[in-house]
Amino acid sequence: MGTKEGRRLASPATLVLLLLLVGLVILSVTGPTGPAQVNGLGITPSTVLLLNQSGVSLSAPRGRALVKEGQALRVARGQGFQDLPQSAFLALASQPEGGTVGARPRLCWVVLLQAGADSSGNLPAPGQITLYAVVIDARSGRFLTAVIAFQGPAYSGVGSE
Repeated sequence: MGTKEGRRLASPATLVLLLLLVGLVILSVTGPTGPAQVNGLGITPSTVLLLNQSGVSLSAPRGRALVKEGQALRVARGQGFQDLPQSAFLALASQPEGGTVGARPRLCWVVLLQAGADSSGNLPAPGQITLYAVVIDARSGRFLTAVIAFQGPAYSGVGSE
């Protein structure tokens, strides 16, 4: 019972995974009960970070949308994004560095689409797109931009279409 034969050290990947798991458990016990939200938009900081890294800045909405949420969802899906609608919310969006949204804030629908199974029923694999954030002008209904998030290898990142 006291022999050490056949015993080997854990791989670095296993140790990293274990540390990550312990960290998540600690955060879930000591952290807030729900996901953190910022800017009064009702979205998590990770979504704001995704959009900011792509050059799209968001702030709390002002004004009234002429385009209904359902119309914004149809426009987003009409761009070839056939994935699962996760949520849609109004925000003032801008692209200070230039882009189709424009530097001056405008009222937009931000539609979050979760990547679903492909036409063969296969779920996304690591390294594939996991979330689309589609920005639709809330006054005209025009598609402005889409931001994509990847999950997987360290070389994955954030981009803008």
